[in-house]
Amino acid sequence: MSVKPRLRWLRRGLLALVLVIVGVVAWGLLDDRFYVYDADVVGTVRLSPEQVFWASELPGLHVLWVNPDKIEAQILAALPSLESAEVVCQLPSNCTITVAERQPRMMWNDSGQLWGVDADGVIFPSEEAFTEAWVIRGPLPKDGDDLLAEPARVALTELWTSSVEIAPELVYVPNRGFMIIDSRGWRVIVGQGTGMKERLAVLETIAADLEARGINPKFVDVRFPKAPYYSLTNEW
Repeated sequence: MSVKPRLRWLRRGLLALVLVIVGVVAWGLLDDRFYVYDADVVGTVRLSPEQVFWASELPGLHVLWVNPDKIEAQILAALPSLESAEVVCQLPSNCTITVAERQPRMMWNDSGQLWGVDADGVIFPSEEAFTEAWVIRGPLPKDGDDLLAEPARVALTELWTSSVEIAPELVYVPNRGFMIIDSRGWRVIVGQGTGMKERLAVLETIAADLEARGINPKFVDVRFPKAPYYSLTNEW
């Protein structure tokens, strides 16, 4: 066979190969089986799987355009009550979204608006209260958009780890901090920021003296351990 016929066959072969590749690509781009219309959502408790799926922006996306890191970031940004999200997709369009929801250590009731606060101080909106969490009433102090202000965060962490027996409902007042109801039923202003252990120790010293004298105070203020205060007449 001469060179020219060989070149013609080679060109035809290359053209056929190109047409096959174009056809495969077109099929892959146009076939509905490669577009994501649902996903397996694993790990939801309070959120619904549908909420997670629609927050992912996966619906209608071609599987080849799925960027797991980007989609995981979108889910976490849209649903702050989630602690983590992992997206895995396989051909033709099988996607799994695995999430972990934040566990509220306390519920914050700010004029009727409920917020969950986890152990790291991350704030997220909540539609329901949780019986195992403390409930705090008062204006919600924030650092940025989604983190409890550090003085409040530190105080609550120290209160929680102290294992002190208090009523599960606390009150927060700006510039004063937290007011608790202790095991004696006393209203105690413990303030905010670090030093909760010292304040609670001072409280016990004062309580021993007051109980020995048969005094039942309206409140005890231990925000400043070196200058504690109690009142028999004022409410706070």
